[in-house]
Amino acid sequence: MTQSLTGTPAPELSDQLRGKQLPHIGLLSREELEEIIHLGEWFRDNRYDPTYSDLLRGRVQVLLFVYESTRTRMGFEAAMAQLGGSNVYLAVKDTQMGRGESIGDTARALDQYIDAFAGRLWKQEDIEAVCENMTVPVLNACTPLDHSTHVIGELMAIKQAKGNLEGLNLVYTGMARGILHSFIRVCPVLDINLVLAVPASYADTINKAVLSEGEAKAAQAGTRLEICTDLKKAVQDADFIQASTLMRSMLAGEQSPEEKAVDVPRWTVTDEVLDCAKPDVLYSHSGPAHRGVCATDEVLDGPRSIVREEARNAIFSKKALLALMVK
Repeated sequence: MTQSLTGTPAPELSDQLRGKQLPHIGLLSREELEEIIHLGEWFRDNRYDPTYSDLLRGRVQVLLFVYESTRTRMGFEAAMAQLGGSNVYLAVKDTQMGRGESIGDTARALDQYIDAFAGRLWKQEDIEAVCENMTVPVLNACTPLDHSTHVIGELMAIKQAKGNLEGLNLVYTGMARGILHSFIRVCPVLDINLVLAVPASYADTINKAVLSEGEAKAAQAGTRLEICTDLKKAVQDADFIQASTLMRSMLAGEQSPEEKAVDVPRWTVTDEVLDCAKPDVLYSHSGPAHRGVCATDEVLDGPRSIVREEARNAIFSKKALLALMVK
């Protein structure tokens, strides 16, 4: 342990993740996940400790985003700044990609100028192409098949509230997006039981390869990984309900065919839904939460909600990843 300037022991930073590229969370071992979470917790609990405030001095991170972001962008910018580095935010439409340059050519160019890359991209194949054409650490800032940095923050929030992760029953509810796929990959590794509570029309939108990977990991770990198309039934044994956006149209303004079959009131998390779970169940939402659709005001602002804690933890998960990965 390193003695911090405030007197609180600071974790040593191992080199096992140094220079690593992380297109999806499934590439992390349990040991690596636990190190990230432990360091993130230390950053959270010692927010103004200056021990690592110059760790990434002179390092530059680029954020290449195809669409707008609040929490993810601010989390990355704050994390890098707190480690002494700097950020450059690039909206894809404002780069040569907006005129047709390939993601590979863009990545090769950016690789000459930066020390870390975080990408919010339309396709998983795009972040994979970035990894193939860059030599610096790469983080997935959201694709349809991964949102690893945010999910690690969510796991930190769950652990903070519950005291541990092992053996917990986690219910995810919402559309099949990056957050869902990251949970599928990571929950069995950390001995978490996972129920995916999704409308029946969404079940086939879950990526089959990722689901098979998660099922294999769950079988090996002896944990549960299930799909349930009835929200109240899904939450019956829940310790924690993790929600995400219910419909794509809430994010992109485009209604998918699957959305037309969704009976929204049946999938809105209400106090009645929470009452179907364990007495000490907690709720959170990855954001943005569309009030009255994803959940009621009473749930989002109520005593069983840790939405604010989750948003805060997402900053420190990114800070831990950058501290451990950037050379």
